[in-house]
Amino acid sequence: MKLLGDYHTHTTLSDGHSLLEDNVKSAVNKGILQLAITDHSFSHMAHGITREKFEEQKKEINELKNKYSNIQILHGVESNLMSLEGDIDVRQNERENFDILVVGYHYTYKPLSFKNFFNFWLPSVLHITTKKRVQKNTMAYINAMQKNDIDILAHLNYGIKVDPVQIAKVAKEKEVYIELNAKHLGFSDKQLLEMVETGVKFIIDSDAHYCKNIAKNNMAFAAIERLNIPKTQVVNLNDFPKFKNYNKDKKY
Repeated sequence: MKLLGDYHTHTTLSDGHSLLEDNVKSAVNKGILQLAITDHSFSHMAHGITREKFEEQKKEINELKNKYSNIQILHGVESNLMSLEGDIDVRQNERENFDILVVGYHYTYKPLSFKNFFNFWLPSVLHITTKKRVQKNTMAYINAMQKNDIDILAHLNYGIKVDPVQIAKVAKEKEVYIELNAKHLGFSDKQLLEMVETGVKFIIDSDAHYCKNIAKNNMAFAAIERLNIPKTQVVNLNDFPKFKNYNKDKKY
């Protein structure tokens, strides 16, 4: 199995510990042909990139594209799932600014309102896992896919519990990739096999916060081999994914 791209990585502009160029160098050294920079998005209270820093990062990426011609560098964010209604912290009119939009839940997002604090943020922080709450969390992701032009759902079942099979059915319909995350795989073997049956496409990502971990994901590779997951359903094995707003010839 040849991994051609890594589409979830962080830099020092959020909670990563490596500079952007160090991530690029590491990817090149490992034979990776596409690399996405996806720092935590704007509402992340502790480590979110600001919109101003995002624009500065975009300029740096353009410079690195000229310096490293043997790799395609994609620019996006890991946006925060912020409500039961599927709100995220990327505005609709900003979507064209991103080559790739990754969405995941993090309890460190800034609550949208008093109501949002009690009906989503607090139950998530308290790790409430009743059947009713799991269904509400599941619908939050489904609503997010219905409302937003998402490319990847990151680390499902990290932070809040969901029904990943139900999400996979909608992700298949909306052409959203479900991430096999290096640190938070998040699925039982039974769930993974049921997700495969929906026809959803998976994507292997490192979620690297250190450049040395770019393209590293032993758990995903082991699960694919153990469960005989069809390679054709893993979009960055031996091929390149298709993202909704990415054109490799696009000039910012």
